[in-house]
Amino acid sequence: MGGARVRDYPEGTEGVVPPPYSVYPREDAQREGAGVNVLELLTSERPIQEIIEGFQHEFNKMLTVSLTRRAKESQHLPALVQRALAGAESFSLHSFAARGGKRIRPLLFCCGYLCLGGTNSQAILEASVAVELLQTGLIIHDDVIDRSAERRAGPTMHRLWQDYFHQARYRARYAGEPEHFGLSMALLMGDIASALAYEILVRSDFPVEHKLKAVRIFSDVIYRVAFGELLDVDLGMRSLDALSEDEILKVYELKTAGYTTEGPLHMGAGLGGAERHHLALLSEYAVPLGVAFQIQDDLLGMFGAREETGKDEGADLLEAKRTPLVLWAWREAAPQERTALERALQDPQQAQRDLGRVRMLILTSGAARHAQDLIAKNFAKVYASLGKIERELGPTAARLLRQVAQYIQDRRDYKGAVESYANAYTERIR
Repeated sequence: MGGARVRDYPEGTEGVVPPPYSVYPREDAQREGAGVNVLELLTSERPIQEIIEGFQHEFNKMLTVSLTRRAKESQHLPALVQRALAGAESFSLHSFAARGGKRIRPLLFCCGYLCLGGTNSQAILEASVAVELLQTGLIIHDDVIDRSAERRAGPTMHRLWQDYFHQARYRARYAGEPEHFGLSMALLMGDIASALAYEILVRSDFPVEHKLKAVRIFSDVIYRVAFGELLDVDLGMRSLDALSEDEILKVYELKTAGYTTEGPLHMGAGLGGAERHHLALLSEYAVPLGVAFQIQDDLLGMFGAREETGKDEGADLLEAKRTPLVLWAWREAAPQERTALERALQDPQQAQRDLGRVRMLILTSGAARHAQDLIAKNFAKVYASLGKIERELGPTAARLLRQVAQYIQDRRDYKGAVESYANAYTERIR
């Protein structure tokens, strides 16, 4: 490591911490990340499934380039730092972020830029890594809060670092030391992901005033999502008879729409020079889209199999999530079923035993149908916004956003999960 510093830095500066991006020139990054023009891809006449798969491929390459670049720039730091950024170990940010995901957030980020007439395909693809790292940091912290064991068909970040504690043969000083170590490292990894996201935005190849807009939006997203998480944690401690559906949906607006749809769309639009009225217009599309997306995930979390969710079956029930599904079922349930549902929400082991019973209650109470009605109402708002978007931002923007909305509306993962369980239930009661 010492020899590398002498070669890489000017004479007399061997011990000085280098500024970011001093070791890995931008032109090299562009050469490594060069590929399909993603803006041309997004506006092509290809089917939306092909467009999204093509975007995912290009984005995944850029994610690797970006984190590998940052690891190389950290050669002056201890090896564990480089391994945490882009090492082969499963606890690295790169391994964790590359594990899966639909890349809807960076896609919407690029859509926001394109809606404002942006043309710099390479720069927006590079910058889109920021929104994926933001989401990575948030889900790392969310998994700590929810005590989740799995994410995207693998261990959560705090479980990965807990395993590292044992692999490194560290000695425990206190009871529960491996668990505390894992939680501590995960919190730090989430912070690192968010800091890297800021850095990528600040150093992106856009006019300074546009970057300032994007950074302000980025900060607002974190602020709103944190408050949404705070409210979500509080809801999880309250009894169901003290909750309203509006409270739950407000959390979805702050959290899911904040970092999944509205936030990414706004950040990309900010890099395109969007003004307040542009952002307000895009919110009319993005907020109901984010709420609908979350309710889809609620259904998937209740009915999905492990291969669909990447988590234990019924993970939302194990984590006692307050969702419109659970609230509706509780209100419509007979006293005996209501008691069983409350018991499952209070005890994770009981939740595992009663998962089938709760699933049937969700179906027979009409809760699943109510959730699907909520999804449909929100998509109606999404499509209603497109006429104004077309008038203000043009037909290309409206067509692209319509395609993305249709792609999300037609998700087979949650629809298939509900239909499969409902069909199996129907067969059982015949």
